[in-house]
Amino acid sequence: MKTNLVKVALMAAAFVVGFSSCDDDDPTYTVTLAVNPSNAGTVTGGGDYKKGDIIQLTATANENFYFVSWTEGTNELSTEATFDYTVGDKDVTLTANFNEKKIVTLGAQSNTTFPGFLSVSEGATYNFNEASSHQAAVDIFCFYEVGNDIALASPGSNITGIFGGTETDPANWTTKNTTLFNQVTTLTVAQFDTIPNGDANIQTYYSADAARKKAKLLIKDNIYAFKTQNGTYGLLKGYRCKRRSRWFYKI
Repeated sequence: MKTNLVKVALMAAAFVVGFSSCDDDDPTYTVTLAVNPSNAGTVTGGGDYKKGDIIQLTATANENFYFVSWTEGTNELSTEATFDYTVGDKDVTLTANFNEKKIVTLGAQSNTTFPGFLSVSEGATYNFNEASSHQAAVDIFCFYEVGNDIALASPGSNITGIFGGTETDPANWTTKNTTLFNQVTTLTVAQFDTIPNGDANIQTYYSADAARKKAKLLIKDNIYAFKTQNGTYGLLKGYRCKRRSRWFYKI
């Protein structure tokens, strides 16, 4: 009888051991999230998951940045800020990529507090007193004109009666770059915000037939395409269009 009891006990132990070995958890893999550049935004959704788990990743841009893409190494996974990722069989690092918004505040007329002259090529702004010393660099200036309200033009537009007629007046410069503008109505504000700098599609919004030397009667969220003297294409979106205007531009 004791022998039989021992056999039963051993069989039960073997069953428990065998059952436990089948109940091991599946391995988990770590999904690490990174932000590029590091100060551009925040991300959620990382952690430890099993193979085949579908997780939602979300990237949120900080002020003055916009989301571009999720990547794993050099492989682009999504251009949506929120997307579902299927966990594989290895640890991964996924990066949310952002670009910094090119935002410029331009003062109208001979404003010396806020710069009113923009060099697209240099990414620099100048006030009225400085601009004439950078004639070859200036592509766009901001001004107020009765009937046209806040407007954008370039030295090559040969606008007179705005800056005082002195030798520092753009109309009297020896180097006058010409930038042409056309309003874009096929692009929403949300779509504009997702276009990365350097995107090849930026050029497609410029229309030589519709382009003019002046962008006028500007209001918030107006979107304009432009082409500078040296052939740089870009897009502008109005943040604020008063005597001190604010613009988000991409080239």
